[in-house]
Amino acid sequence: MKTEKGWRVFLGSFLLLILSYLIYFFRYPMWNFFTNIEPIFVFSFISYFIIFVAALLLLKKDSVMSLSKIFQNKGTLMILMGLIFAVIYLALWYLISFVLGSEIEFSSFPNLTGFESYSVFSLPLAFCLYLLFSVFGAFSEEVAYRGYVQTRISKKYGTIIGIVVSTLFFSLQHIHVFQINWISQFLQNQLLHVVLFGIFTGYLFYKSKENIWSVVAFHILLNAFSVTVPIIVTHSFEFTFYVAEIISFTVMILLLWYLPLRK
Repeated sequence: MKTEKGWRVFLGSFLLLILSYLIYFFRYPMWNFFTNIEPIFVFSFISYFIIFVAALLLLKKDSVMSLSKIFQNKGTLMILMGLIFAVIYLALWYLISFVLGSEIEFSSFPNLTGFESYSVFSLPLAFCLYLLFSVFGAFSEEVAYRGYVQTRISKKYGTIIGIVVSTLFFSLQHIHVFQINWISQFLQNQLLHVVLFGIFTGYLFYKSKENIWSVVAFHILLNAFSVTVPIIVTHSFEFTFYVAEIISFTVMILLLWYLPLRK
């Protein structure tokens, strides 16, 4: 990669963020035209596909890494490790929540939380589209923010800065800036999870020797679980969610720290 100075190294990251916000600007008003949930999942999938294509173009343009190398599987063990850490996170999070007095119950399948106001043409079709959108969304985000942003920034400023910057843009990308009421809920209920998630996946990406499939496996399993397993958690205490998030990700980062994966 050619030596670059200043803001130019961050230009691609800002372009991805701006593109995400432009997609939100056009996507959410269109949702008001639909009463069924299936078209919404289709548009959501298309949104992630646009981000995915943009990330591939940036990877090729900035020559951070060849596309064949970024998608190279550097060992089945790395993929298995991503899946294992996803299971560890879920086990820790639910265990801590239960110990702190949270109520855990199962709802009807599939888990369409947040979309209750929409009707469906076909429940199996709605579920398949939701699962496809969730799985491909995880894949696209990892290619964009770990595969492109983290790799690019790390080349110039080192691993720690690369993880921090990729986490920052990954977190900002989740803020739906054109939904003011939604922003306050996101800051209270999701921001901590997104930030800790970004830090852990960034570290996992580094420890797995930039194996994109390790973080893709981790991300996909968590997304698929949230869609396919209809669990409702009611916290008894206000800060239970924050405690569960901090402890779960801290334990996983410490486990990853002591794993002799990268020399």
